[in-house]
Amino acid sequence: MARRLVGCLMNISEGRNQGTVEAIAMSALRVNDKPAADGGCRASVLNIFSDHDYNRSVLTITSTVEDIGEAVYQACVSAYEHIDLSRHEGGHPRLGSVDLVPFQPLSVGVTLQECGDIAIGVAHRLASAVQGSASFLFSQADRPLCRPLSQRRREVGWFKPGVPFEELKQDVGERPSSRYGLTAIGAIPYMMVINVTINTQDLKFGQQIVRSIRGRTPGGLPGVQAMAFAHQGQIEIACNIMSIPHEEQCSGTSGNADSSFKNNIRTGQSENCGSESVYRYGEGLYTRPSVVERRIQELAAEGGVRTVGSNVVGFTPDGACKLAEQALRTGQAMHWKTRTDTRM
Repeated sequence: MARRLVGCLMNISEGRNQGTVEAIAMSALRVNDKPAADGGCRASVLNIFSDHDYNRSVLTITSTVEDIGEAVYQACVSAYEHIDLSRHEGGHPRLGSVDLVPFQPLSVGVTLQECGDIAIGVAHRLASAVQGSASFLFSQADRPLCRPLSQRRREVGWFKPGVPFEELKQDVGERPSSRYGLTAIGAIPYMMVINVTINTQDLKFGQQIVRSIRGRTPGGLPGVQAMAFAHQGQIEIACNIMSIPHEEQCSGTSGNADSSFKNNIRTGQSENCGSESVYRYGEGLYTRPSVVERRIQELAAEGGVRTVGSNVVGFTPDGACKLAEQALRTGQAMHWKTRTDTRM
C-alpha cells in the first residue's frame, strides 16, 4: 500500500549555530526508533536551509499521515529547548523560537482537513508539554474561519517588530513569553519559494516591487506573497508561491489575475492549463517561479536596477512527494546530508 505523505516546512529562529539546527532535525527522527513495516524509515528530513543574516532555518520534514505529527512535535520540543527568542538577533521577522509550522499534503488524496487535524493536535500537545509556549492557528487549522497565514500574521503583529509579547494573543497555550514567543501552526497546500536579489540598498524600492507582484494587488501574480529585506548589502525580494484552487480560478473569483491568465486556466487542456505561466499539481495551481523572477526583473529595470541572482528554495509539489517516497522507502532519514543545492 502506498504511503500517504505529509510535509512540514518548519521555520525556526536559528540559522547560525548549525549544531543546534541539526540537533533539532535529529529530534524529528526519533519516530524512527520504531521500525517501519517495509524496512525503510518513518520520517525523513529532506533538507535544511539556513540563512546567517536572517538567523533562520527551514527544516523540510516528511512522513506519513500517521507519523508526521509525532515527528514535528519532537522537533518543536527540541527547538523550544535550544532557542531562547529573547536572545535572538536577525533580519527576518519572527514571533516565535519556533516561528512557523505548516503541515502540507504531499500525496494526492491527503486532504487539508487531515492536515488541519494534525496541526491542531500538535498545537495542543506542545501547550501541554512545554510550559510557557503558545501558538496561533491559521488556514485549515483555524476553524471555522480558516483565515490565511498572511491575515493571521497581520492580526497578531508578526510584521511589527518590538510588539511586547504580553500583548500578543494566542489561540492555544499560555500567554506568550519572551523565551518561546508565539508559534504559527496550521495546514496549507504545498508552497514553493523563490528569493530574487536586486542590486540596490533602497528598501523602499524593493517594497514597491513587492506591492506590485503580490497576489492581492490588482494585476499582481496570483498566489504570490512577498516581502523585501535588506540582505548581504542588497535587497532580497522573498516570495512565497501559494497554490490557487483550480475551481476558484475557473470560476473567475480571483479578481487579481489578469484576464489572459484566467482564460488560460479555464481551458484546462494540458498539465500547465494551456499557459506557461502556471503549474498544476492535483487541484492546485501555482504561478511558476520563472514568471515571478521575470516580473521582478522587469519592475527592477523600470527603476534602473538589475537583478543579481535568484534562489528557488523549494521543490515542486510532485518533486517533493517523489523525493519523500524515495527517502522513506530507502531509509534515508538524514536525506539533507546528501544534498548540495539550495532547497526547502
